[in-house]
Amino acid sequence: MQLAPPAGHAFDPGAEAARATDAILHDTLHGAHRGVVVDSPPGAGKSTLVVRAARELAAAGLPLMVIAQTNAQVDDLVLRLAEKDPELPVGRLHSSDPDPYDKALDDLPNVRKSTKAGDLAGLDVVISTAAKWAHVKADQLDAPWGHAIVDEAYQMRSDALLAVAGLFERALFVGDPGQLDPFSIVGAEQWAGLSYDPSASAVATLLAHNPELPQHRLPVSWRLPASRRRSSPARSIRTRPSAAVRVPATGR
Repeated sequence: MQLAPPAGHAFDPGAEAARATDAILHDTLHGAHRGVVVDSPPGAGKSTLVVRAARELAAAGLPLMVIAQTNAQVDDLVLRLAEKDPELPVGRLHSSDPDPYDKALDDLPNVRKSTKAGDLAGLDVVISTAAKWAHVKADQLDAPWGHAIVDEAYQMRSDALLAVAGLFERALFVGDPGQLDPFSIVGAEQWAGLSYDPSASAVATLLAHNPELPQHRLPVSWRLPASRRRSSPARSIRTRPSAAVRVPATGR
């Protein structure tokens, strides 16, 4: 967890945000754990953190996969990365559906698009939805990605995380814990009261089975007036035991 400012010092939003970001990036790039969890309330700079973490991992020679939950989220991240670093090679893995991505991506020379992960091998960053990543099989890759970033991780169900966990060795999970839990359009009676629940959020399940993982919180919501920018302490995360999702030791 990030350290609090020294006693007697006034709260400095910019300094606190920088302190938290530095701690998150240190754990992500240099930490010993296979996962890092970041709670980000609305307006706290979640997307900015994801883009910066992706750029720093790539700059360190650590190619990564980025998992978002919707195509709109994926395309937004691709556009943000291109704006911040036009020379960074980025892959946009997409479905074969009609109009599978924002056509604005066609104007970005650093972005390669494909329906096949193999076509994007060797790029610094490859971004797609959790649903699309679930169709990529670890045994089809030369090696798993060393790093992953899971954006909007509280919107992700635990079974969706389980489907992609074999594709990476370490991951940064970023999301807003105040969002509604993932939902399913089928009845949950079949697993009600059991020790696992595939409809629980990926973060809740991850922490239930990996309580030692570092947890951080972006401390400032820039959408609020200056007098209310300091975010409240992280709420207690519901860690219902669910389908055991441990960050894999081998990436397989």
